[in-house]
Amino acid sequence: MSSNGIAGGAKDALSRFFPMGGMIALLAIVAFVGIARVGCVNLHTPAGHEGYVRSNPFVGAGEFVGTQEGPTSTGWVWRQRLVNIDVRPRTYSEDMSILTRDRLELEFRAHARIRLRQGEVASVVEEYGGEAWYDNNVREQFRASVRERVQALEPFEVKEQYVEIAESVLEEMTARYEDTPIEFLSVDIGNIQYPDVVVDSVIRKFVTNERNERKDIELQIAQKQVEIGEAEAEGIADSQRVIRTTLDPMFLQYEALEAIEELSEAENATFVVAPAGEDGVAPILMNVGGAGQRTGPVTGAERPARESADRDEARERAARQEGER
Repeated sequence: MSSNGIAGGAKDALSRFFPMGGMIALLAIVAFVGIARVGCVNLHTPAGHEGYVRSNPFVGAGEFVGTQEGPTSTGWVWRQRLVNIDVRPRTYSEDMSILTRDRLELEFRAHARIRLRQGEVASVVEEYGGEAWYDNNVREQFRASVRERVQALEPFEVKEQYVEIAESVLEEMTARYEDTPIEFLSVDIGNIQYPDVVVDSVIRKFVTNERNERKDIELQIAQKQVEIGEAEAEGIADSQRVIRTTLDPMFLQYEALEAIEELSEAENATFVVAPAGEDGVAPILMNVGGAGQRTGPVTGAERPARESADRDEARERAARQEGER
């Protein structure tokens, strides 16, 4: 049997088992399944996310199809694409290094807790950059708000007022994004790090304040000592003034009588008391055993008589010495 005869027989056999129409149908089914597997997708959105679904044509831009809230999926759909946006609250932290009012650099971290409003995923994707919404629309605005407030303060004022700074930034950001899908929940300032120059400056300032306070205390003590000395001097002057203005002859006589009373208690004491003169001076005390030697105080009324007696005594002593020679 020739080769042409064998080939013709095989062809006849295939024709009997697979008619031409059946072959075409089989090829169409295979092509459809292949195309379906290439173009059909099942798009899934996890919990805490919202999905933005749009068409994915072979040519041209896709169109918005709809949104879905996770956890869910679209089921098998023809050539569509999905963008999932996390709408859960998240904390975005920014490391910042800012020059304060006195030109000293301060390092710290600013934390913003933000979430996206539910049902606004279409606006987030179409107007705010989709998944990059924070970097494209919030990050620099948030940093600028913090920088503006910190630059107006000194380094240690930042630490003292970090709560007020955070509240002020939160108020500004809330008002700024009020009509957007972005919602600020809280703002915090932390991890404040002062450079060495700031720490050294504070130490020097502290030591200087300690020295100034010590000098102030020493000055206050010196002033008190001066005030005490002035008060003592004024007291002495006042007492002297009182003595000068209140020491009258009657008081002097009283003092003289007190002295006589003390002398009367002495042993072998013999004295004569002369009465006081008209001017009210103290009495004259004369020792009886002596030649007119005075044992009491000399008063103004006594002085002329005393001087005359002394002269007479001197003349008598000179006459006795002349006679002896």
